[in-house]
Amino acid sequence: MKIESLRFVEVPVPDGGAHKQYNVHANEQTFVRCDLSKRTIAKPVEIVNVLDSTSRTLSPERKILNRRWQLSGQEERENGNVAATGTEGWLASDVLENELFRVLDPRKLTTKTLETVMGSWPDSYALVSKEACIGVVRRALRPGEEEPRTRLQKFKGLLKPRDWCLELERPFTSQEAYLAIASVLLLIEVTVRGARAG
Repeated sequence: MKIESLRFVEVPVPDGGAHKQYNVHANEQTFVRCDLSKRTIAKPVEIVNVLDSTSRTLSPERKILNRRWQLSGQEERENGNVAATGTEGWLASDVLENELFRVLDPRKLTTKTLETVMGSWPDSYALVSKEACIGVVRRALRPGEEEPRTRLQKFKGLLKPRDWCLELERPFTSQEAYLAIASVLLLIEVTVRGARAG
């Protein structure tokens, strides 16, 4: 399966417990389900393929001050890992530690610093491989919804649900897609959530 886009749709959890769930759509069709605990940083995240019922687990290396997560498939075989790179973003690597891509904040350092102090965060991130941009992660309206044009529509548009989407310049294989899903999940749940909390 060649994947050209990923959409992260947060869905309510039926029992209303302390968990969060994302349905990730590949090419606008449901691909995987991600079950998260409230403490995403410290607990493993299960990524279940809804097409063939296989699953992968994104596990932190440490419970405290963790900066690296390992993606493993069935039979505990490692598929790769995702590591925080400080202010730069997230680095996805294969099993042999070869860099596959990075998810970066594309703003200049001065802009980033000023906006962070003012409590702002970017509305888009770049997916970079070998110094070339191969995709963009941004908030987008759901399919069928139009971008507002007038001031009144823009005001009303603030209430419309938006999802985080990864739009790729070249198609990903399923294996690359799982690492991209892990990277964007960590971006949403650690980087963006942390910026909003600060």
